[in-house]
Amino acid sequence: MLIPVGPTERFLEEACTWARETRLPDGRRVIDLPWAQRNLARVRAGVEVLKLFNWRQAWSMARGEMNYAESSTVKVYGSEFYVEAYRLLLEVLGQAGYVKAGSPAAVLKGRLERMYRATLIMTFGAGTNEVQREIIAMGGLGMPRSR
Repeated sequence: MLIPVGPTERFLEEACTWARETRLPDGRRVIDLPWAQRNLARVRAGVEVLKLFNWRQAWSMARGEMNYAESSTVKVYGSEFYVEAYRLLLEVLGQAGYVKAGSPAAVLKGRLERMYRATLIMTFGAGTNEVQREIIAMGGLGMPRSR
């Protein structure tokens, strides 16, 4: 399984641009706040990890070697990362990030808020993450099946 990083990377860049351009009442930019920098850095790091997972999967497929435990790892990491990444980005955007598309106050046209709601399905679509963890434990780590 491959999890695309493009949408998340695009939202990260748009959130960074917004944070650079948006000033707080005291004149500071949002991006100058340490917690905002930390959130943006966590998303950037997660995007890079997901890229590495995808490249590893593509390399394995090109060699004709598919490891189902690694595929499950990509699915679990990617789906849970999406939820966390969008939560962190929405935290940076603040209340305006939660305004739905079409509203004049919507930041990033409300797309991030919509994507956050939509990504939860990935944690159980294509196999629940709990089942995927069992596959990882048995197939990847050689652990016995849980009861």
